Amino acid sequence: MGYPDDQLARGEEVKLHTRPHWKEAVGPVLWFVVFLLLAAIAVYYTTGTDWSIKTWVILGEVVVFLGLIVWLSVIPWIAWQTTHYVITDQRVMWRVGMITRESRHIPLGRVNTVSYTQSIVERILGYGDLKIDSASDDGEIELIDVPKVDTVKATIYQLAEDDRSRRAASGDGA
Repeated sequence: MGYPDDQLARGEEVKLHTRPHWKEAVGPVLWFVVFLLLAAIAVYYTTGTDWSIKTWVILGEVVVFLGLIVWLSVIPWIAWQTTHYVITDQRVMWRVGMITRESRHIPLGRVNTVSYTQSIVERILGYGDLKIDSASDDGEIELIDVPKVDTVKATIYQLAEDDRSRRAASGDGA
């Protein structure tokens, strides 16, 4: 899913668009499979009984398992799908949410420092947490589980330097 063009300024070009690392989607998929299997087993054994309230027990099982699937699988999956990390030639953007949306933007001219952390597991799987410090009142953006975090850091630094050079050449100053 591409980043919506109506969120970009005129002439702004997306250099990198990603979402959190794929490992964020593994948990919701596993929960989905586990609860689907547990629900099938529970309904199977309940249908084999001769209880007079068997229909209500099955309905209760279905409702409970659907609630668990939505809570532990569907909602985290949607959160992962709707989280965007976007770097353009003018700014760094972070956006999350489908129904209620949260967004932060830092112009490249205001980027002070970019740092990242990676545990040994994160290094093996190729992701990490990225912190971008800003010269504005908003402080910093922390991007969680960024794929190829070292490449993203280098890209931000290069784009910020290009932005500073462009501003200096045009006399804008930053």
